[in-house]
Amino acid sequence: MAKYIITFITLTFLLLAGAWFYFPKDNPLLGQWFSTDTIYGEPELLNFTEFGLFKDGSHVPADFLVGRTKVTVTTNIASTEYFIVSENMIKQRVPRQTWRFFLRADAFEEMKQALKKSEISRYNQE
Repeated sequence: MAKYIITFITLTFLLLAGAWFYFPKDNPLLGQWFSTDTIYGEPELLNFTEFGLFKDGSHVPADFLVGRTKVTVTTNIASTEYFIVSENMIKQRVPRQTWRFFLRADAFEEMKQALKKSEISRYNQE
């Protein structure tokens, strides 16, 4: 009888530890994101907060369903899926189009600074 109790407790502990490991700790989308492509000459800006997102200059309340590599953002208008590519990059599923990539604001600014350096040239031979 003690053998069954110990086995039950061990299995319960392992299941809880596994569930804790796979449950997300926080929302990885929080913060500002810039699109890598441009619409009308400007990259799109998304600003995710704990209660929703700022898009087109207004706050849109949203619910976040966070998975391991996917975050589903549900608003009163639509549901959008974002996939975590890396710590600083996400991709958005766009219906009837290709993927749309976004960079975290800090990474986007660093990339713009690197591209503006005058020593970058395709004709430089070092």
